[in-house]
Amino acid sequence: MYNVIKIGEKGVPMLSMASVDVYYRQIFKEDPIKFLARKDRDEADAINFFNRMAYVMAEFAEKRDGREMAKLNEVTYTEWLCGFERNDLINALPAVQMTYEGQSLTDTTAKKNKDEQTEK
Repeated sequence: MYNVIKIGEKGVPMLSMASVDVYYRQIFKEDPIKFLARKDRDEADAINFFNRMAYVMAEFAEKRDGREMAKLNEVTYTEWLCGFERNDLINALPAVQMTYEGQSLTDTTAKKNKDEQTEK
């Protein structure tokens, strides 16, 4: 799933594919699937997780190369965070979560084809 998510005044491209979980695990030494399955996580844990996942998806959208992704770490994550205000990231978290989960951010309604309409 590819989306451009507005964080503050910036449009940040993000790409979520099966490999982002692997990159997340390599960078942060935490399994995202196990984290999401935990019953004891609190709101602060969830915010931290989705901030980190936003970073991974943003870098993956930009790099899409395993060798480049392998260079990422906690330091490059912190540097990325410095480009945003705290509240901007918090406000973007629902869109980040939807992108990670592969849900569309668009709100569209189906249109009936003229041929499918019937008279009453």
